[in-house]
Amino acid sequence: MIIYDGLKRDFLKDVENDTIAITIRQTILEKMGRHTSDSEDNAWNNSMNYMYKLLTDEAIPSDAGIAIEYNIPQTAKEWIL
Repeated sequence: MIIYDGLKRDFLKDVENDTIAITIRQTILEKMGRHTSDSEDNAWNNSMNYMYKLLTDEAIPSDAGIAIEYNIPQTAKEWIL
């Protein structure tokens, strides 16, 4: 599930303004109907700061698309029909 979709310049601005975790939190609430914890928000902030550092490379155009996918782990349950 895509929880963030935008252009590089918008992503960089969201990280600079410390709004990236808020945006992700709102998208998860809208699409999954669940709230994220403070520790999950902090993890998003930390990992997006690393992505920010990578994306400041001038070789990457400012209108390049950025998407963040959130994967829900598969359960180990087996269904017998």
